[in-house]
Amino acid sequence: MSGPTSPRLGSPAAAAGGRPGSFGPSEVGLLVVVGLVWGSAYVFIREGLLLGATPLAFASLRYLLSAIAFALIAAVRRDRRPARRDLVVSASVGGVLIIGLYGGLLYWGEQFTTGGYAAVLASTAPLLTVAVGYPLLRSERLSARGLLGMAVGFVGAIVLVLPQLSGSAVGSWQGPLFVIAAIASVAVGTVVLRRIGRGPQGLWQITSQFATAGILLGAAALILPVRESVPLTSGIVGALVVLVVFSSLLGYFAYFALHHRVGPVRANVVAYVAPLVGVAVGSGVFGEPVTLYELLGVAIVLGGVSLVLLDAARRAVRPAS
Repeated sequence: MSGPTSPRLGSPAAAAGGRPGSFGPSEVGLLVVVGLVWGSAYVFIREGLLLGATPLAFASLRYLLSAIAFALIAAVRRDRRPARRDLVVSASVGGVLIIGLYGGLLYWGEQFTTGGYAAVLASTAPLLTVAVGYPLLRSERLSARGLLGMAVGFVGAIVLVLPQLSGSAVGSWQGPLFVIAAIASVAVGTVVLRRIGRGPQGLWQITSQFATAGILLGAAALILPVRESVPLTSGIVGALVVLVVFSSLLGYFAYFALHHRVGPVRANVVAYVAPLVGVAVGSGVFGEPVTLYELLGVAIVLGGVSLVLLDAARRAVRPAS
């Protein structure tokens, strides 16, 4: 996952300005797809690192390949090119904060922890976004229930992070700090983009975000005094294919289709699915350890997220005054 923004993907309901619907069988299917491809992404990042790829070069290559793929799709579809100002804003905010800094911190952090644990930490993303947006966006004002959800969620985050700060079966203290910093970068970028952006993000804007992130991380890999490389072994190539084709392309299209069908609040229930998938794939396929505090922490976090999303849903359906 890398901080989705909202592109125009041709939803009839969105184009008509209709009210988002509820979950039917097709929407549940989209939710499952997004949860699978985004939740497992953390595990495949970890596996690529374990197989010998270094974090910044690995992230850079993944994002550059994703940018090429998105650009080809946009060209084939003959998507209208956005104004230069929109591309600059998208690249500078989305490319630097939502994808670039996020990816650099996440990939670096996953050197020190499991993919399943990183996916669990990512469940705090809705809470961090609301916390950052609360003083800046009027739409993020919370009721007492929402504020309670924030408090509960951050208690869960403490349960997740504190045991690992002293070392645990899933890694060392650097892991959660870098991963939480990555998620915070997405939260800040999302709020800034909502403040200064003009409307939804199209495929050309997404291309600019991935290209900017890939170039910045590639430059960092060359400049920093750390040897960076991506050995093109079968295992690393396989991880790249999963991350580009499924997590980037399929994940983004499925999420935005879900976003347009059910609205942004309901689409955020993917926060429940992705960490469970990450833990299941990490432990069931790759044998990553799972601890009791990990399960307890994510349960508390998701309880807090539930209260925040319920509060957001209440505000979303409130009649306009």
